[in-house]
Amino acid sequence: MTGTGRLLLLYLRRDRVVAPGWVLFLVLLVVGMVPYYGKVFPTEAARLDFVAEVGGNSALTAFTGPLHGHGLGNLALWKIGDIGFTLTALMAIMSVVRHTRAEEESGRAELVGAAVIGRFASLTASLLLACAVSLLTGLLTGLGMERPGRPGSLTMALAMAMPGVVFAGVAAVAAQLTVRSRSANAIAFTVLGVAYLFRFVADGGDLPWLRWMSPLGWSHLMEPFAADRWWVAVVPLLLAAALVAVAYRLAARRDLGAGTLPERVGAHAAAPSLRSPLALAWRQHKGQLFGWTAAYAVFCMATAGIAKGMPEVAKQGGAQVEEFFRRYTASPDAGLSDTFIWMVLVSLAGLATLYPMLATLRLRAEESSGRAELTLSASVTRTSWAVSHLVFAAAGGASVMAAGGLGAGLVYGLSMGDVGTQLPRVLGAALALVPAVWTVGAIGMLAFGLVPRLAVAVIWVVFLGQQVFGEAVGPALGIDYWVANTIVPMHHVPKILTGASFSATPLIVLTLLTLALAGLGLAAFKRRDLA
Repeated sequence: MTGTGRLLLLYLRRDRVVAPGWVLFLVLLVVGMVPYYGKVFPTEAARLDFVAEVGGNSALTAFTGPLHGHGLGNLALWKIGDIGFTLTALMAIMSVVRHTRAEEESGRAELVGAAVIGRFASLTASLLLACAVSLLTGLLTGLGMERPGRPGSLTMALAMAMPGVVFAGVAAVAAQLTVRSRSANAIAFTVLGVAYLFRFVADGGDLPWLRWMSPLGWSHLMEPFAADRWWVAVVPLLLAAALVAVAYRLAARRDLGAGTLPERVGAHAAAPSLRSPLALAWRQHKGQLFGWTAAYAVFCMATAGIAKGMPEVAKQGGAQVEEFFRRYTASPDAGLSDTFIWMVLVSLAGLATLYPMLATLRLRAEESSGRAELTLSASVTRTSWAVSHLVFAAAGGASVMAAGGLGAGLVYGLSMGDVGTQLPRVLGAALALVPAVWTVGAIGMLAFGLVPRLAVAVIWVVFLGQQVFGEAVGPALGIDYWVANTIVPMHHVPKILTGASFSATPLIVLTLLTLALAGLGLAAFKRRDLA
């Protein structure tokens, strides 16, 4: 453990902007919903009416988690709590991998380790930092929501912090398994996705016991501002301790820079199939492409299976229910099952925008590592090299949405007893969202061409912004949903699953916008120096 304190100070200095930004964003995201609901429902009677309206809506419950109570804290937790829990886990994963596996991959860990630094110092410092930031986020969130007559701030703090503590342990284990930070992130994100899937199906399918299988479900089980079951936090703490013990054990059994899992090297490196930029890009992207495609198919199949069992909600039940159907349906005859499938596809399209942006980040990784300069020193042009990666960025976005549409359409059709009708409907709706996915992804290419050093930050800001601005940040700031959603391309796609007629115009506009953004980024890349 020698040098742990000094490394912790170093990591704090490196994260002096990122860590406070995460904490401030998450605290304001959750706490900001309290005054918003205070304005929307100024009286207890209004809040009780709202709870009666949305309490039986299984579609909303699947996305938000259960609603316990009618207080302002309960409503804020119901609206934004699940997003806050997930983002806290994401923050912890990125922090741990950045300061462990990424440092080994770059060679900096070996350079630092040449000084008086213990073998476990880096892992310990990264875990301390991730857990401290998660706990600080939870503490500030709990304090921000504490008001007279609204007890439960301690439980809220634990519910907010525990996902970060658990997934810091998950990331620590993932960092010991592989030699690449991308692979470590992929493993940890996969575990996070499975945890979200279990929680989603548990709440949407009315299977409360399934929440105990998910670290995100544990935060909901604590029920802040209601039952205040703070003792549930013992479960994630025990799991986190076990994961950390496994991470230390694995770290002791491997060489610095190596992973526990063997790495494939050798014969294929000079294969004839790598004689073109497109073939090289295929080699680099195929693992990520197959993984995302399979994950989307599985997730959509699992979520679509609970659509048929959802009870219908009266569309004239109240203002909030009417608002819900107005935002996600185009016809008063649309059923809750179709609406739920459309909500799943739109949400997954928002997540799918991350794929083309991450594919574009491969260009930045190749440039900053020096491999791009070696590649371009041969007969490969900048345009052909960049376009080869953009091809897979676009193909990946389409592939994951097609897989999701096929999976959801097949399961939904089987549950409804009409595969021949439902499969084409759901698949067509998923494919209609592809141009919107491309539009957001093209911003990654624009950032890479114009501001390469800030490309990573720009991509994550855009991704998180379009994920939460329309649903949470905009309303909390007093911005109407319809104004906020204008910046989210998915909301411009025709709602063909819920009664809208197909129109190619918005899809053509989004495609042209994608080409313009990517073209500008490519032109800027051709005119600037390499890193």
